[in-house]
Amino acid sequence: MRLPEKLVERIADRIIRELYEKERIIEPENPYVFKKKIMAIFQKAEEEERLLDEKTKEILKEKLELLEETSLDYRTAYKTVRSKLAEEMNIHTSRRERMNQIVQRIRDMIMEDPEVEIYEEPIVIRNRIREILMEAVKEEEEIDKEVRERIRSYSKKIVEGTPEWNHLYRRIYEDALKRRGLL
Repeated sequence: MRLPEKLVERIADRIIRELYEKERIIEPENPYVFKKKIMAIFQKAEEEERLLDEKTKEILKEKLELLEETSLDYRTAYKTVRSKLAEEMNIHTSRRERMNQIVQRIRDMIMEDPEVEIYEEPIVIRNRIREILMEAVKEEEEIDKEVRERIRSYSKKIVEGTPEWNHLYRRIYEDALKRRGLL
């Protein structure tokens, strides 16, 4: 799941505000450094997903003849290959499950960071982080739904996963982010 940088920054700020400033569940020695560590977790997750997409495209490019022979559409093949690779790379492809992986990474970072004082049980920390991230997921899902509906509304049917669809998706997605102040 790729989230816009401003949304990730907003998530990190909210984690600090809720867990440190408001509830005193944790106390990072340096909130600025702590925020950077949270953002780095999201950046690493985004890099993993970018690599997953690149590998998927490489495999499909190599097997293009097979796709044509079996008359399997690109979208189905893309989803199947991506799903299998994600399983091998231990990357959840569901937004909510992926976010749970990120929640776990943030919690682990907090628990292992010697510069963070912890005043609550790990499950409490995890649940608060999860609440914050799930709200962000809902917002991202709304944007994604809006973009997909707009693409479907075009008179020309564009197949998902094709370069044309991807380009159009990125452009409309960026417009939606700008309208929400996230770009």
